[in-house]
Amino acid sequence: MKNITAKTKLAAILGNPVGHSLSPGLHCFLAEQMGVDLAYLAFSPERESLRAALDGALSMGFLGFNITAPFKIDVKNLLDVLDPEAEKMGNVNTVVNEQGKWKGYNTDGDGFILSLKRSGVSVGGKDALLLGTGGTARTLSYKLAQNGAKSITIASRKTDILPEFRMLLAEFPQVELHEGVNPHIHYDLIVNCTPLGMKPHEEKNPMPEGLTYDSCAVYCDLIYNPPKTLFLQQAKKIGAKVINGMDMFLYQGILAFEHFTGVKVSDAACEAVFEKWSNANDKAEKD
Repeated sequence: MKNITAKTKLAAILGNPVGHSLSPGLHCFLAEQMGVDLAYLAFSPERESLRAALDGALSMGFLGFNITAPFKIDVKNLLDVLDPEAEKMGNVNTVVNEQGKWKGYNTDGDGFILSLKRSGVSVGGKDALLLGTGGTARTLSYKLAQNGAKSITIASRKTDILPEFRMLLAEFPQVELHEGVNPHIHYDLIVNCTPLGMKPHEEKNPMPEGLTYDSCAVYCDLIYNPPKTLFLQQAKKIGAKVINGMDMFLYQGILAFEHFTGVKVSDAACEAVFEKWSNANDKAEKD
């Protein structure tokens, strides 16, 4: 058991609920691997208490927080400074105490791109379809455009969503932005950014009506529990490449840890993380 002293630094995850989160285990493991005296906790404040939680944590010298649902958009208005990319994306998943001020970052987008690279998937010149219009979809659309996607299509039941995405992608005029699924377009990359398929709703599939699975496409689900959602099961059945959300989760956590501590996570520690969580996740998929 870790020996906690008055010198132990504190970080945590804020969300509601957070009982299912793997973040405490991940950050404590990283701290052990890198020799950082850090304790990582989990808190579930109510939305109206979010500012009080941040103020109290700042007074106690917390290094920072990971932010998860439903606070990724709410929290950005409570911070002193926003990283330029987080400001463009409109949501924050990492808050860092920088000289007594809270600064917001977003590590989800880079975590997603790194997870694709780990699976041998490149983004440049590809046609991508994002299912969902929430904060994560906005984050990924920005990162896909930044990494050279040819086109990004946003699929949602909501109407009049494109203005928000056009503003987000204004600095990438070469990227085509479309609304609604076009069955005549071949999508190279299809990403589920919705919670459909997550426990306890494993019977849900976000695949849009009228769009058939394509064995030449790559299917990504940001969900990692269950390891293989119905969305991915159907893609796997026809021989398509599938990627769940575990690697993205691990990468975004590693990047957040570096922001909190100022310590660069070593290649050996990264591999230890993937050995512990990603490989266990792969085994769960096969069981």
